[in-house]
Amino acid sequence: NVETVSGEFTSDPEDEWDEFTPRVGGRYAFNDDLMAFFTYSKGYRSGGFNGRVNSVEEARDPYDPETVDNYELGIKSEWLDNSLRVNANIFYMEYDDKQEELQLPSDVGTGQKTVVSNASSATIQGIEVDVQAYITQNFSVRANLGYLDTEYDGFEYEALDGSIVDLSSLEFRRSPDFTGSLDATYEWEMAGGEAWIRGAYHFIGEHYTNVTNSPELENDDQHLLDASVSYAMNNGLRFSLFGRNLTDEDGYAHGYDVAGLWSYASTRAPRTYGFEVQYNFGD
Repeated sequence: NVETVSGEFTSDPEDEWDEFTPRVGGRYAFNDDLMAFFTYSKGYRSGGFNGRVNSVEEARDPYDPETVDNYELGIKSEWLDNSLRVNANIFYMEYDDKQEELQLPSDVGTGQKTVVSNASSATIQGIEVDVQAYITQNFSVRANLGYLDTEYDGFEYEALDGSIVDLSSLEFRRSPDFTGSLDATYEWEMAGGEAWIRGAYHFIGEHYTNVTNSPELENDDQHLLDASVSYAMNNGLRFSLFGRNLTDEDGYAHGYDVAGLWSYASTRAPRTYGFEVQYNFGD
């Protein structure tokens, strides 16, 4: 059977949006080694039109802009004669009409349409802590820990049969509750230049990679290990031997669900070794 789709496909829809996006902040230095700061900013993403839709009418109907109010409070500090650095911040973000791209069933054409839906509201809040310590003049260690809490306060769309599908209980894509890293660097002078060895461990908690939380597109906890040996000469040349994802951890970078029929994803690069040569031309 061959389905013929006909009608007027020539259209010239237009709309315009504008928004005031201020940013204010302040900081207070308790002393030379301890400073606290606060910032407020408003972000904005323009509205637009969907290109792969179910009808010409849907193509003419724009989706709304999204705005976000972001609040951040933190400290920056140095201790023990600047050999220990501790930075931390907490943040709270409140979205209005957050834009989310959905792949939905369609009753014409390819059977799928891609539309941007405006979640009525959503909140993101969390905390980040970053610590760097110089154990010796040559050896340093850095650790980072992040916690993220995300929630849709309202997220709905209209199905083909006219019913309302509520997605408010879904988790944000690519938003693990916990992330962390630990890396160590040892550096020394060698042959008129500088050499260093670095190892790094990264943790990424379980999370979904697509908007609708398809189980087959969920990443389990990820444990990534990188290492490198580098040498920089005074003339601007730098040589690096590196290994990335040494544990050969499987995982998805992005995931897509095709109208509930099947899913596909782009994957993280497997265990990779390489050698790089860089030259800095200077100022």
